[in-house]
Amino acid sequence: MKYIILILLTINLFSLEDLKLVELAYKSGLKPVAQDFETLLKDLNSSVNDLSKDKIILGKKLFFDKNLSLNKDISCASCHNFNLGGADAKPTAIGHKSQENPFHLNTPTVLNTAFSKKFFWDGRSETLENQAKGPLQAPFEMSITPPLAEKRISENKAYINMFKNAFSTQDITFDKIAEAISSYEKTLVTRGRYDDFLLGYFEKLSQNEKDGMELFITKGCVGCHNGIGFGGQAIRKFPLSYHTIWSMKKPNEIKTLLNKYNNSLESQIQNSDMKILKEGFSSTSSLSCDECHKNNTGVAFPFENIGGFTGSRKHKGYFRVPLLRNVVKTGPYFHNGEIKELKEAVKMMGLHQLRIDLSDIEIEKIISFFKSLNGEIVDFTK
Repeated sequence: MKYIILILLTINLFSLEDLKLVELAYKSGLKPVAQDFETLLKDLNSSVNDLSKDKIILGKKLFFDKNLSLNKDISCASCHNFNLGGADAKPTAIGHKSQENPFHLNTPTVLNTAFSKKFFWDGRSETLENQAKGPLQAPFEMSITPPLAEKRISENKAYINMFKNAFSTQDITFDKIAEAISSYEKTLVTRGRYDDFLLGYFEKLSQNEKDGMELFITKGCVGCHNGIGFGGQAIRKFPLSYHTIWSMKKPNEIKTLLNKYNNSLESQIQNSDMKILKEGFSSTSSLSCDECHKNNTGVAFPFENIGGFTGSRKHKGYFRVPLLRNVVKTGPYFHNGEIKELKEAVKMMGLHQLRIDLSDIEIEKIISFFKSLNGEIVDFTK
């Protein structure tokens, strides 16, 4: 009898801790992915007319159609591979005639992008419909013109009835092509063990994963990576802290060292302080500004900024917050794919965005939590 009581108390204790973690998650703006189409529509603030099944089916066919590229050799799916987390596992996107993105930009995942409010690395688009037009027309991506896209799709008789079913008209326009593709993309959402955990299936996550989830929230990662998709809600400054000194020193210490550094009073800087300055982003032992401010962009990154991209045109140094669902599959990381390992990316974000030096154990637990965000695409067409 004593053992039964002890077991029951233990179960209740663990359940209570799990309930607290779930409550913390919801309070932090996290939510599970919908299990049914009706709930998805509510989460996306859409109607059945906006996201009809006929439109989704049409969009899926267009998403995989290589005729929408100038040379008829690539489709949307070419860069957004579902087996690679909706990305392509390459540092920079490759498009028309094997061209690299001129800014060396990494391909963002298409999965769960329905939950985003900002699109492209600079966040310049605010709707998925508008975003879908970009890659189709970009000369270094699919490189097709709207008139040519309309002509090719109109020549395929199979599309005539599909457009009529989806839009109640046989008129095929570039806007409708983009709308149909975006409708399909809105259904490319994935559910993982994490989603079940938020619904009360506490056994779905290991203790390591639960610890990682708590660290992710309490350390502040959730401040930017929030919402159903764990990101995509806004553009944020990156990096917030340029050097180790700015990340790990107290404000008054930073102010003193900045004064010495800015006035080139190197003789006043103690050896210990000089060591801290040299432990910034510099890959050499010298204290060279060029080591950080490459390509004369005026923005320092914790890696070489190949491509010279500095984010938003209006707000230099601001980038769209990436989605973290399936993140263990979407490497390499950051806008130009310069960081290969997720462990290094997490370490970097802790240091230069949160001003904390995450331990190896903490990073391992956070990555364990990320693994619980992996999931399969939910089929809403059944």
